[in-house]
Amino acid sequence: MPDDPQSPSETETEPWARPDDSPEPMDMIQPLFREESLPPEGGESPQVWLWMLIFGILLFCTLYLGLYVGDFSPDPWLQSPEPVAQSGAAPPTPAPVSGSQVYSSRCATCHQSNGQGVSGAFPTLVGTEWVEDEGRIIRILLHGMQGEMEVQGETYNGNMPAWGSVLDDREIAAVITHVRQSWENDYTEVTAGEVSAVRGATEGRTQPWTAEELGQAENQSVPADTTGTAADASASTVGRALFDRLVAVRPGLE
Repeated sequence: MPDDPQSPSETETEPWARPDDSPEPMDMIQPLFREESLPPEGGESPQVWLWMLIFGILLFCTLYLGLYVGDFSPDPWLQSPEPVAQSGAAPPTPAPVSGSQVYSSRCATCHQSNGQGVSGAFPTLVGTEWVEDEGRIIRILLHGMQGEMEVQGETYNGNMPAWGSVLDDREIAAVITHVRQSWENDYTEVTAGEVSAVRGATEGRTQPWTAEELGQAENQSVPADTTGTAADASASTVGRALFDRLVAVRPGLE
């Protein structure tokens, strides 16, 4: 009797349906290793135009710093196109001092904004010899004043503070000039050089002035400012000495 053909169920039996032919675990996951992993999002390389923009900015910054590095250079004087000409340039002119501002902040509280003062307490600054005499008013502002004084027939006994350690020569000159040329006053200008001369002549004084002291002739004048003359003489002496040394080295110069 011929053999019966195998039934379809026996032919199509899965290999792993039989215990002896079950696949290994590595065989089951092997297809997963053949798949390529997807690149992470955001990790793509920049486009060409972005690279060109970045390098262009870096190049511009490098050229700009190279041309205008200024004080960041270890030799900043070499950055100047004309270092010799600039080294001999005159110092900048200081800004002018406003005498009215100094008066408003320092003097108006006592002597009032119109300079009339307060009767019996603070003397007037209008039409008085104490303002007209520049030697006395400079000394008063530098060192102050105390004791009795008579102004336009009225006696005052107070204490004027010293401003010499608070205001510099330019500020004192500006406020005195403002007082001498405001309201009904019409006197000459007081310069910072005159204030400096009085400051130098009274150097070392710490006590306020009295009316008796300021009545003396030597305390009513302004010493001559010899600072400029002395500086010119010193410069001339140094220049002549340098020239003599050059002549000694090279006799043909003279």
